[in-house]
Amino acid sequence: MDLPQRNNIRPNKYTGLTLYILLVLGFLIFSLTGYLYTLPPTGPDAPGCRQAWMSPSYARIKGFDESHTKFASKYSLYLYREQWKDKIPDEKNGFDLLDGIPVLFIPGNAGSYRQVRSIASECTNLYHGEFEKYHDINPKFRNLDVFTADFNEDFTAFHGRTILDQAEYLNEAVRFIIDLYSQNEHPAKSVIIIGHSMGGIVSRVMVTLPNYLEGSINTILTLSSPHAAAPLTFDGDILKIYSAIDRFWFDGFDPHSTSDYAKLAHDRLKNISLISITGGELDSTLPADYTTLSFLVPPTNGFTTFTTGIPLVWSPIDHLAIVWCAQLRRRIAESLLEVVDYDSPYKTIPLQQRMKVFRKQFLTGFEDYSSQDFVGLTGGDNNVINLKIDSQQLNYIGKENSIVIGKENQSIRKFNLFSLEKEENQTFSLISSQKLSKKVDFNSEKGPLVLLCSKFGGEEYVDAIAMDDLTDQQTTEFNAMKCVDISVDSTVVPCSTRDTDSLADSSLGGNKSPFYSLELNSTILNKYDHLLIVQKPISTDRDFLMAQLNEESTTKFNIKGNLFTLFTSSGSESLPSDRPLSVTIDIPGAWNSIFVYKLKLNGLSIEGDHFTSFIRQYSDEPYETKWYINLDKSQELSLSMHGIAPFIPYRLKTNYGMKIQLWTDISSLTHETTTDIEISIDWIRSLRLLVLRYRISIISMIVSIVALVLLIQFRLYVNGKFPSFINILCLVNQKAWWLIGLALIILNPVVKIHGVQMILNLLDPVVVQDSNEINLSIHSNYKLNGFYLGLDEEFSIVGIVLYLVANFIIIMTYFMILTICTIVRSVTDRFFIRHASKARKSSVDNNSTDSLSEKSKAEPIATPNYRRIIATILLIGAIPIYIPYQFVFTVCCFVQIINVIKCWHLQQVFNLQVSLLILMLWILPINVPIIIVFIHNQAVNWKTPFSSHHNLLSIIPIFVFVLRNNFKKIPKIKLKYINVLQWYLIYVIGYSLIYGGRHTYWLHHLFNLLCCILIIMFYDTKEEEESGEKSSRS
Repeated sequence: MDLPQRNNIRPNKYTGLTLYILLVLGFLIFSLTGYLYTLPPTGPDAPGCRQAWMSPSYARIKGFDESHTKFASKYSLYLYREQWKDKIPDEKNGFDLLDGIPVLFIPGNAGSYRQVRSIASECTNLYHGEFEKYHDINPKFRNLDVFTADFNEDFTAFHGRTILDQAEYLNEAVRFIIDLYSQNEHPAKSVIIIGHSMGGIVSRVMVTLPNYLEGSINTILTLSSPHAAAPLTFDGDILKIYSAIDRFWFDGFDPHSTSDYAKLAHDRLKNISLISITGGELDSTLPADYTTLSFLVPPTNGFTTFTTGIPLVWSPIDHLAIVWCAQLRRRIAESLLEVVDYDSPYKTIPLQQRMKVFRKQFLTGFEDYSSQDFVGLTGGDNNVINLKIDSQQLNYIGKENSIVIGKENQSIRKFNLFSLEKEENQTFSLISSQKLSKKVDFNSEKGPLVLLCSKFGGEEYVDAIAMDDLTDQQTTEFNAMKCVDISVDSTVVPCSTRDTDSLADSSLGGNKSPFYSLELNSTILNKYDHLLIVQKPISTDRDFLMAQLNEESTTKFNIKGNLFTLFTSSGSESLPSDRPLSVTIDIPGAWNSIFVYKLKLNGLSIEGDHFTSFIRQYSDEPYETKWYINLDKSQELSLSMHGIAPFIPYRLKTNYGMKIQLWTDISSLTHETTTDIEISIDWIRSLRLLVLRYRISIISMIVSIVALVLLIQFRLYVNGKFPSFINILCLVNQKAWWLIGLALIILNPVVKIHGVQMILNLLDPVVVQDSNEINLSIHSNYKLNGFYLGLDEEFSIVGIVLYLVANFIIIMTYFMILTICTIVRSVTDRFFIRHASKARKSSVDNNSTDSLSEKSKAEPIATPNYRRIIATILLIGAIPIYIPYQFVFTVCCFVQIINVIKCWHLQQVFNLQVSLLILMLWILPINVPIIIVFIHNQAVNWKTPFSSHHNLLSIIPIFVFVLRNNFKKIPKIKLKYINVLQWYLIYVIGYSLIYGGRHTYWLHHLFNLLCCILIIMFYDTKEEEESGEKSSRS
């Protein structure tokens, strides 16, 4: 490949070699990343959702018109009705007969109101089909009236003003919906909110607006909603809205905030429960890290959970499927039916009870956060059993402290008693193929019963109270105990047997029954004297029960080492052959979300009689769990997690690492079954995790590289020659590759320094102009890595990877421009040869020679005509009143393409024009989303202008410069302007690298200012040349 020789810096063999190296490295990383990203996921990351079915109908509420809101001409409100089950209202007064509990569904970015059908249908089906079941659970439940908003598929992720419009509209819609129930026996005062994607953000904005009806929202469920950070940073309004709502919610839950604003926020938020549900790694639209709530909402009011850990779902879900996945919609519908209270004016049970229901429905039950709801900890009269048992019927568990019950070894004594030592820190683990039964009938053949028991004080007290007497006339000795039934504390885990193919087999609707597990820590066990397992008959070979009581220290293991250890080598641990039924391995070094971790298991027992070994991988805040079933004797697993992620704030705590919990059939363990565990970072597979997290940062990296090339080009132009873009790019990477690599590595730990972060916040114009910016990066209880790549580790090569990919994209862009120019010039030349006169052809040939271009003055190639002037005036005049300036920027890009084509034979001018075009082309994606919103609004006949995108000053310098830079020769520039331009481009490079990942929209304004400098620089030079020419003539 020959480099274009368009300057005095001639390409040599080293320059060409540099280009080849950049192309090869960039292509390999780019291609490998794309290949890995498109590979179908496996294991717990494989999709397992089942199709949902419904019979939808939608009743439009025409009464909610312009008399209620100015947005009624753009948006609409509908009521979902399941055909043949829900009453369909008539056109006159049907909506006045609603007697259910109001729920409002908010669609997301480009979402449809019809997306409500799956969840709404399931709520109706459960209410009518399983009325008795849910009436026993919640006697005050009622059918749900699910409303939904039609936003004409608005692009809320692209445009901040659209978010505010929707939120304002929905506040009036909530007011209107509540009025529909005003004549009911128990009129409603609030509405339950379900928000998908950006709809969840809209729901949070609603609470902050002046037209919010106090107390009208107390329950919000969000599905794949980006609470922690804006998914796109191409619009400044979106960032301002995020800052404003984060400030409101942060102050509302911050006990140290005492301002009037904080008091208003506290009053509005104190009774709101906010649950964020995310689909995990299968969501290719939004990084799951963005859905976390831990930095904003305290555990008393909300949490974030992953669908891979929700009981009986156990599947990742993509961004759209999360609203229709059959397993998840069942859990959502069940939770809603359990939290509603028809007698209450707010239509839900109190906050603490709501959170208890949500923890039970959406968390695994293994979390410490969930243990606060355990009956074993809280007690409860409904779960208390007073027992009097014949001692001959008791099977005292000896020193082994474990029990294995199957069909072949059922004991005649069905009461198995564990003695609890209060002075020791003990843990109890149980797994069973049968669901634990409740304290209804000890002679029932249903599943086993598990009780925590305490001794009674004396015989007289025993005789004085009512109890279940399990003695007879032949009893000579008995045990009297006050017990608590803890079957409700059990949790569901996936089935792991050799005939189980996937997690979906035992999820809701699967053909396998799941397992049931129970884990109790010393905090609960120390409150009691005994643990009693009442076994029931086991009739099949598949059914079993295993239980074990252990010292806590024997169940905990730790793989020592930090992230750097996993980065350079690996961490390892050996599990003994006599390990407990369930062991937990803490991996404190595995906390980064951008890595895939390779876990190797050697010597794992797989010959269990009852189940095959399986792993629960988990982390807290956000609460993520993944299940790996049917482990082989020697297995290699790829683990990914959502811990500390780029640009995501988080609460400070001591341990952010991943944990894995290994369950093994203890009947299969022998003295030779020591298991070795080794974990390291899988560099190759980690590349695919960079796509979603750095899809915006790659633009800022490209802008910084192009700005660097421009800097050197103008610096060398002092010598009279303007070198080509590609040669300077190769020269930079040839001469300063080590310096660039070192800078990209060192910059990461530097921007983590607390003092540096404070200075960078003060220097950021976006932060300075936004009074709502929380600046969590400098908060004492929180941390936010918002600069550069947003990484928390000390050493990372991610910057170098992005740099190589960015170079590859830039080089491909350059040669694409050359190819297009070659094709266009070839076509136009043939056209002129065929149709122009010989004199005209001769004139064109003479004007296109290099000698004439060097001697020509710095004048435009074409003089302005009246048609061009009128078009320019109309275009500029429409910006303040109609079109967004982003549209004009797109026009400027086309004009610049024409400028490049026109100066194809003018070597130095071509070099300048190409460099500017590449920069403009990669700033164009920042402007495109607003254009999409503008076109969409025209399609729905919504003419309201974008107040934030009609600033003439944001486009006039670019527009003027692009129209006036069609030179025949680059003017000579004063050295003082070169110095000014040099320092400004250094600032652009630094800003793009440090701030560009999260404040991408500001790059447009930096280019706008660059055009101002270039206009002054070229105009001043031109004036001097003209004055000098006049003086010489005189």
